[in-house]
Amino acid sequence: MQHSLSLKRPTMALALIFAVSLISMFFVSVAPTAKADVALNQCNGLDNVGGQAIECHYVITNNIDGPDRSSTVTLTECHGAANDPPTLTCTTSTTSSADVVTSVTQCNGSGNGGGGTVLCTVDVVNNIVGTETPTAATVNQCNDAGTGGGTEPTILCDPFPATTSGATVTQCNSSGNGGGGTVRVQCSVDSDSTTAAALTVTVNQCVGSGNGGGATVTCRTGITNVITGPGPGPGPSPTPTPSPTTTDGGGGGGPPDEDTDNPNDSSTNQVTQVPEGGAETGGGSTNGFENGTMMLLGLVLMMAAVPTYVLRRRAGNDA
Repeated sequence: MQHSLSLKRPTMALALIFAVSLISMFFVSVAPTAKADVALNQCNGLDNVGGQAIECHYVITNNIDGPDRSSTVTLTECHGAANDPPTLTCTTSTTSSADVVTSVTQCNGSGNGGGGTVLCTVDVVNNIVGTETPTAATVNQCNDAGTGGGTEPTILCDPFPATTSGATVTQCNSSGNGGGGTVRVQCSVDSDSTTAAALTVTVNQCVGSGNGGGATVTCRTGITNVITGPGPGPGPSPTPTPSPTTTDGGGGGGPPDEDTDNPNDSSTNQVTQVPEGGAETGGGSTNGFENGTMMLLGLVLMMAAVPTYVLRRRAGNDA
């Protein structure tokens, strides 16, 4: 008997540890994955030898609907000889993510050799479900650019001047310096570019680029926010159809006769008509989860009982 009692506590402890371990594994396996904003970077500090061309483009689509977020990004990157398109070698790729893109940094410190060319663009579309009103994007561009000689005007930028601190778009500053041809710095931000409180995307490109005699810098940014109102809520309750009036055949002006054969007669039928079709059964985020949890807990308890059963049998045999 003492031998059996000595095994009781270790047996229960072992079963408890086993059960806790299985439950811990379950909660670890269903832990939610944290989402993070995406910062894109490409074509920075490249092609700084004379006579080279660098051309890079981002096309970005962000989607926000409450907690649901996603994005699709297509990027194109080209390298080759300046002013010789047939020599350009380009690669294009498209990726999708469960996160949204919040910043783009590209073509900074690139194309700084003599006679180099820099051509870079960013196009962003933010699809947002909500009720906010976007505001105009702010711009900081073409400052300290196109200096060092050359036929004026050496820059052609829109908007200009544009010196907003902490702007939505910062581009083409300190670029196209060192002499060269006219309008060698051409940079613009689409006039209908906007920003939204629900998602602010910043662009920083073509800064400190194309500095070398005869180099050119051409860059553009466009940011569009498409705001869609939330979906409609449930419609109004159906209104019962008024019952038709039946007059007295004797013409005596008495009350209408009750028509027991009319299903819409309010005096005999108190059931309000409802639209046809049953209630929808959705497949939401908890669809089937409750049953699965109960089954898992049952399995845990059954497995936890195995060590107890085995050790009790062994204790009985040894007694």
